[in-house]
Amino acid sequence: MAEHKKPVIIYGGSFDPPHRGHLELAAAALRQLRPAALYFVPGFLTPFKDFAPAPYAGRRAMLRAALAAAGLGGRAEVKISPFEAARRRVVYTWETVAHFRRRHPGAPLYFLMGSDCLAGFGRWRRPDFILAHARLLVGLRPGHALGRGEYPFTPLAGRFPEADSTAIREQLFLGRRPARLYPVVNDLIGKKGFYLGRERALLKKTLTPARYAHSLHTAALAAALAPAAGAQRQKAALAALLHDCARDLAPAALRRLCLPLARRDAALRETLKEAPVLAHAWAGALRARTLFGVTDPEVLEAIKLHATGAPGMGPLARLVYLCDLANQGRAFGEAGLVRRLAFIDFEAAFRAANYVKLVYAFAGGGWVHPLSVQLWNSLQEKKSG
Repeated sequence: MAEHKKPVIIYGGSFDPPHRGHLELAAAALRQLRPAALYFVPGFLTPFKDFAPAPYAGRRAMLRAALAAAGLGGRAEVKISPFEAARRRVVYTWETVAHFRRRHPGAPLYFLMGSDCLAGFGRWRRPDFILAHARLLVGLRPGHALGRGEYPFTPLAGRFPEADSTAIREQLFLGRRPARLYPVVNDLIGKKGFYLGRERALLKKTLTPARYAHSLHTAALAAALAPAAGAQRQKAALAALLHDCARDLAPAALRRLCLPLARRDAALRETLKEAPVLAHAWAGALRARTLFGVTDPEVLEAIKLHATGAPGMGPLARLVYLCDLANQGRAFGEAGLVRRLAFIDFEAAFRAANYVKLVYAFAGGGWVHPLSVQLWNSLQEKKSG
């Protein structure tokens, strides 16, 4: 077969991060088709993700490291294409296929994917255009059978591991080293501070070990419950990690930080007077913005309201409020009950979390925050209405 007639394989995706599943799929495609080229095409942005991807340069560096670890880095036919990233926008697969069709006229063109992606192919932009110019090359992954389906494809010999990038990122947000990543990729992530690594490192310096452990427990539960709460996992992990970022400030420092805010916030003024320790939530939102560079209003709201709650809280704020009470690190029995309920019925668990917090506050015989009472009243009105 002439060189220009050899197949060309396109492998697009976010590669955020690149894992063993990606590389095993590519290695099998190389063995089966012996192509003239296999192009990894990391996207700059992708229309199907609900998270902020790691920077393109970082994903490219991780992909290079993964290729080297998999023994593919030195192969001339394996390339990383900057086509999509150079456009600095969402680039749809049909555009990528059109680009490589122009670049390799006359060559059989394949688009590589796992069987987990095949089921959603009909929702892609211009699937008929893609199929007119390239053939799908599909590897079988657990839980996603290679049936005959609606669209023609070439099956890739072998069976490939589950490739849940969402679960991998969830582990990374918590500072873990997922086994699905090559060690060199985990090392690079740690060095560069990707996937909230920078935020965790700074947070660890500002909190006691016990408070930092509580923050990790809260983030783990928030990431797991995010879909049930209608929140994004990355935002959930970030807000939960930082919710107590001002909790270990000395009382005088906490007061100094809050006083300028209190001039225009009556609830904070009352908090500083009656229960100053609760002001750490307001101070935390301020520190998240000034020290950690957080600008997302949903994340800042979640930090500000995690201690008291308030009527009209957004989904992310409700999630962090619940997880602060119910995370795995809490020793009292009600925490476990609320946690288990949250995986069955999040709304009921949220109401239960508010109830538990109020019961503890009233049992203490001290001041009960009006925002917490207002939240309870609003939830009862909603329930009865």
